[in-house]
Amino acid sequence: MAERSNCTPGFISQVERNKAAPSITTLYSIAEALGVKVTDFFPHLINPTKVTYHDHRESFQFEGSAIDYALLTTKFPHGSLNAYLMTIKPESQALPTDEFRAHIGEEFCYILDGILHMWIGDNEYDLYPGDNIYFKSTTKHRIGNKGSQPVLAFYIYTPSIF
Repeated sequence: MAERSNCTPGFISQVERNKAAPSITTLYSIAEALGVKVTDFFPHLINPTKVTYHDHRESFQFEGSAIDYALLTTKFPHGSLNAYLMTIKPESQALPTDEFRAHIGEEFCYILDGILHMWIGDNEYDLYPGDNIYFKSTTKHRIGNKGSQPVLAFYIYTPSIF
C-alpha cells in the first residue's frame, strides 16, 4: 500500500492509527492505490449543481488534520477542478501533517486571513492576506501554519478528485 500510494510505510501506519492525517492529495493517492474513488471515503453524495451560501457552508476535516475543507465546487462529468475555502489550524493544534507531495495538476491559493507557509521544491514562502501562489503540482510541495492564528485560504486545484 505504501509503495503504491507513494507514502512511507510509517506514514500509512500513522494514518491507520489516527496518529497523522492525510492531505487531500495523499488521500487521492491512497484511493488510487486501493482502486477506489476518493468520494468512497465520504458518506454523502455531491449534487451536480452547487450553490454555496456564506451562512450555510458545509465543511469536512480528516480526523486530527490541521485543515478544515469547505468544498465550493461539485463534480461534473469530465470536470477538471476543485475549489475550497480552507481553514488551516496552527501546527501546534493538530496531528503531524504528511510528507511533501507531487502529483499531476496545478494549484492556486489566495490568502484571505493569516500567514500560510508553503514549501514548493527547494523554496519556502510566507503568504499574507492578499497574496497568492500558483504552481504545477508535479513539484513537491507542502502547506503549513507555523503561526498561532488560523489561516483562511481560497484554494483551487486540478485535477478534480470529487
